[in-house]
Amino acid sequence: MNDWHTRARALVACLAERGYLADPRWQAAFEAVPRHVFVPRFYLDDETLIDGDDPAQERKWLDAVYRDDALVTQLAAVPGTDLMWATSSSTMPSLMAYMLDLLDVQDGQRVLEIGTGTGYNAAILCHRLGDMNVASIDLHPDLVDSARGWLAQLGYWPCLAAGDGAEGMPDRAPFDRILATCAVPALPAAWISQLRTGGLVVTDLRGGISSSLAALRKIDVDTVEGHFLPAPGHFMWLRAQPGNPLRTGGDYGNVIDRDGAEQRMAALDPASLSNPDFRFLLQRHEPGLRSIWRTVRDGVELVCLTTDDGAWAEVETRPYAGQYTVTQGGPRRIWDRAERAADLWAELGRPARDRFGLTATPTGHNLWLDDDGRRLWIPPAEESERSV
Repeated sequence: MNDWHTRARALVACLAERGYLADPRWQAAFEAVPRHVFVPRFYLDDETLIDGDDPAQERKWLDAVYRDDALVTQLAAVPGTDLMWATSSSTMPSLMAYMLDLLDVQDGQRVLEIGTGTGYNAAILCHRLGDMNVASIDLHPDLVDSARGWLAQLGYWPCLAAGDGAEGMPDRAPFDRILATCAVPALPAAWISQLRTGGLVVTDLRGGISSSLAALRKIDVDTVEGHFLPAPGHFMWLRAQPGNPLRTGGDYGNVIDRDGAEQRMAALDPASLSNPDFRFLLQRHEPGLRSIWRTVRDGVELVCLTTDDGAWAEVETRPYAGQYTVTQGGPRRIWDRAERAADLWAELGRPARDRFGLTATPTGHNLWLDDDGRRLWIPPAEESERSV
């Protein structure tokens, strides 16, 4: 284990060379904080456990810990299925560095982290700011307990709490910065109220088909505003229940009710949905979009969409005279809405996601383009309330 310092320095050098960790203070933090303390074991993609306490696995474990990889540290069963989904991980160091740079933190400022996880990111913050300026919350009490122990081994004592991250930590507010290492579909009102005016929140605003990092500045007592970033976050959801990997709890369901289904021809090529910038706008236009996938039925390839409220569409990928066969049903016609979003995206010149910005208040989110004051879409207030 004596060579972890060498590995940590090599990781920092790699990140710096790739354009991360330009600030020497963050470089010092990443070199000083041993990541392996917070990741004593992790799971591979096939759910194989790699345990640092196993002498036969020690080198493989240590090599992985000091690579620029995200490492899954906790799994949970998906209710109603035989699937196991990740419920906690150690974030990819380059993504951590990118978000910490976006945070633009200054000495003496107070930071709230949403999503304690292993505690590694909290340790980096403690090294940079001092543990009295760091607070962190996670839904899972066991994760908080483990993180507290690992932080204490290194002499860090930030304020940790187990609870609903969407509620923030009102007893410790206000904060100069809020950093969310989990994904939310809309910015919780508590984060806005607990942020000082002039403060900054960095988070992953995500839906079922698109993830987008955003850095939002608090410009008055109940408003934050800022741009989306070109990079996605793909963080795990801020969840409703500790032991359930699903965002809202309950059972996993993707059942299509075909009663009342309608079929028509449409001009929108389903291949358009593979464009990440269009998916971004479609997700903001339709926050309830849950999933997009491909399947083959009776020799015909289909692109399928579902929403949280049970709307669905199946679109054949092979055109007929320039048109695509669409079958859709449920409470609304989701492919019709996708077509309207595509028309809007084309009208705007097919902009990349980082040309869009967001103004958020406790009662709604407002999407805009290019700082020119054009407001594109205002969802109903209930879509900005906690649905995570």
